[in-house]
Amino acid sequence: MGEHKDSYCYRVKGLFVPYLTPDSIEQDINRYIDKIDRYAEELENSFNDNKVTDFINILDKIQEMLQSVFARQCESYAVALIHTAKQRGLSHCQKTLQQAIAEFLLLSIEMQKAQNLGTTPAPKYKNVEKNEEAARNMSAIGRLIDAGDYAKAQKMASDLKETGDPFARLYGMLAAREYGRAGELARVMEEEHIGHIRQVVNANKTVLAVDDMPQILFSVSSALKGHYKVFGAPDGMAALDIMNQHHIDLFFIDIEMPGMDGFELTRRIRADARYAKTPLMFFTGVSTRENITRAISVGCDDFIVKPAYGVTLLAKARKYLD
Repeated sequence: MGEHKDSYCYRVKGLFVPYLTPDSIEQDINRYIDKIDRYAEELENSFNDNKVTDFINILDKIQEMLQSVFARQCESYAVALIHTAKQRGLSHCQKTLQQAIAEFLLLSIEMQKAQNLGTTPAPKYKNVEKNEEAARNMSAIGRLIDAGDYAKAQKMASDLKETGDPFARLYGMLAAREYGRAGELARVMEEEHIGHIRQVVNANKTVLAVDDMPQILFSVSSALKGHYKVFGAPDGMAALDIMNQHHIDLFFIDIEMPGMDGFELTRRIRADARYAKTPLMFFTGVSTRENITRAISVGCDDFIVKPAYGVTLLAKARKYLD
């Protein structure tokens, strides 16, 4: 894999995907993220609708999936839920269900962290997914160049050069130590791939990002501008004002903010009948079990790991809006 055994990405992949070949790791991480997110949602829905058979069937699928990765703590929750649902019914599952979903989403977040590092490229070859992967890789190489880590940027471009001419050109520039030109090409090609993504997204939807850090609001606006209408709020009170003046289709909310934190803001949003079911995601730099469990209890649907790269933000938005 070309990664040092002490690197974070190496450890995460070793923990969660020990049975996959190196070339398929990135693709399978995406697959597990999608499955975990979808199953967690289906599990809650079947529980809320009191559909015991559906609930157990979904848990069986979760257990089967988790057996293929080294996620034993998550699997143990699935087993406990199956046993409780069969023996005592759904009414006894609520506390364990909340803990289980927190564990499933923590697993998803850890995989997202590994994916965001972008150090093991495995381009996809279908339309938007292909452009998202290429943009993410271009962004990663550009960040490495900006940081002066030219050797790692060259290694990554070398690994990718068979996937397309831009990466081969990047590799050539880096090998020739033309770092300025290489950095500019990475930025241009990232924008080009994002432009292809923009052709298939829904620009009629509205997103509200809430964060006390201006750079985060700028990141969200830059990632989604041209795709959706984006509002930014520096605190909870400003967010409440905006959502009262404009219809919002998706919320991105920071957890830790002065005054009204993300948990309290989410409670107020969910108390408004207009937004009781509107997709809502938390930004999190601290993915602790306590935070995840508390977030679920107040009505959070999904999580974005900080630092949030532009392509990740767009992919998360597309998941709920397109």
